[in-house]
Amino acid sequence: FGDMDANFSNGSSVYHGLTANLRKRFSNHYEFLASYTWSHAIDDSTDLQSTLTPQDSYFPGLERSTSLFDQRQRFVFSGVYETGKLASSGFAGKLFSNWTFAPLIEFGSGRPFNIITAGGDNLQLSSLTSRPNTFETPACTAIGNAVVKSKFSPTGIFQEPCILGFNGTLTSLDGNLGRNAGITPWTVFNDMRVAKKVYFGERFNMDLMVDMFNIANVYNVAAVSPLFTNAGQATAAYDPRQFQFALKLNW
Repeated sequence: FGDMDANFSNGSSVYHGLTANLRKRFSNHYEFLASYTWSHAIDDSTDLQSTLTPQDSYFPGLERSTSLFDQRQRFVFSGVYETGKLASSGFAGKLFSNWTFAPLIEFGSGRPFNIITAGGDNLQLSSLTSRPNTFETPACTAIGNAVVKSKFSPTGIFQEPCILGFNGTLTSLDGNLGRNAGITPWTVFNDMRVAKKVYFGERFNMDLMVDMFNIANVYNVAAVSPLFTNAGQATAAYDPRQFQFALKLNW
């Protein structure tokens, strides 16, 4: 017979949040909205997926921690500035009239990720959920489970548990690192749209637009390695600086 999994809908979660907004409605050619959110999401189960199952199915209560989707801080600023039609009717007036500038800036703190050993150390028949220890076990060191330095460990080190560390309790086979103990780097997104409206008479006009994404070309990490030997090493990144051009005719 193959493996038989029992799934229970008994997970629990709690969310704490604080949001503050500062808004200026459109007047004097501009408007803006600034938003700040502080939040903390806590749970003991995220979804019924093999990569999100408990480290030890006998003790699901030990999984309570910060949620995978938790983002502690987020600040977003967006605005629109329109030059409008300048009083001058000459070339300079036409050149500098009817421009629109719309920036969008976002700062976000990192999100948690689960650090695993990729081994079935605790006899749970899964290589996707076992976590490392944050202390050195002499028996495990003796059989070749070397100590690994990591900034995500409260003691500065990780070590893969082993069966020789068994002391008569099932939890002694589990790593003592908490669930979702790693944090990815902050992200900074900075985009802007610049548009110019050109009139050809009263009924026909044209919009010239350029959208700029990640103007500062910030390296934003999108995913990291969960393996304890290189936990936090970037494995994917969001797009670098990009430009998008558009032309729109109106009549």
